[in-house]
Amino acid sequence: MNPEALLCLLPEGVEPWEDLVRRTGLPLPTLQEVVSYLQKQGFPVLKEEKGAGIAPGSLAPQHFLPRLRGKFGRHYRYLGVVSSTQDVLREWAGAAPGAVVAAEQQTCGRGRLGRRWESPPGNLYFSVLLTTEVDSLLPLRAGVALREAACVGKLKWPNDLLAPDGRKLAGILIERCGERVLLGVGINVEVAPFPTAAALSEFREVHRAQLLADFLWALEEWLAEKPELVLTTWKEANATLGKPLRVRVGEKVVEGVGVDIGPRGELLLRTSDGVCAVHAGEIETVNPG
Repeated sequence: MNPEALLCLLPEGVEPWEDLVRRTGLPLPTLQEVVSYLQKQGFPVLKEEKGAGIAPGSLAPQHFLPRLRGKFGRHYRYLGVVSSTQDVLREWAGAAPGAVVAAEQQTCGRGRLGRRWESPPGNLYFSVLLTTEVDSLLPLRAGVALREAACVGKLKWPNDLLAPDGRKLAGILIERCGERVLLGVGINVEVAPFPTAAALSEFREVHRAQLLADFLWALEEWLAEKPELVLTTWKEANATLGKPLRVRVGEKVVEGVGVDIGPRGELLLRTSDGVCAVHAGEIETVNPG
């Protein structure tokens, strides 16, 4: 039995060694060796004197796939430590639209504009394969789905989820690869990796496998919604409009007040020279005075 096959047999919590031996057909020493190997690969495997299993909330297929409600996630890869889920999905030649790669840790996770995305264990990191048929509102569609699944927070243009107190809960990265679109998501579930970040578990109980399944179902639905509803829903949950903002677009800096979101998802900014549209950039709120 290979390690991946054993991983797919582990229950949530700890099962006695004698029961695992009976179910797997492996001798106890071999079973314990494979469990140790899985731990070293970064999986949240539990190994105790009385037995072994996998931590509750695990993204292992046997605990995640039964929670799916739609088509997304049916093609699924679950890994321990990877460079990034975006890289793994990009190299998955036979992946079909809706395929998902999830990992416990990323050594080279990245956010927008090439920034590093800190990826300690205990959080949720995954990528979803889409087609280029998705429209320019994809960042907003994904943001609305993310907030719906998280059940908390506000949306920051173009693709961050903030905690009620303004700290960062999650982020979205969209990368195009030929005829495919890679949608990467990082959610701080148990660990806030830097001072201005928050963990979702601070606000509610979270089962990671259920959170991933809920997001995929919400994403599938919001990808099919009319643009008008996407824009309305995003604006109702936003943390950007009505505030004085500083937007960096490459080397250029624009300051003004966010007044609306345009039909293609662009941020409309009222400046001293009138209203301008920003299609991409990094924004920060400007404190008065």
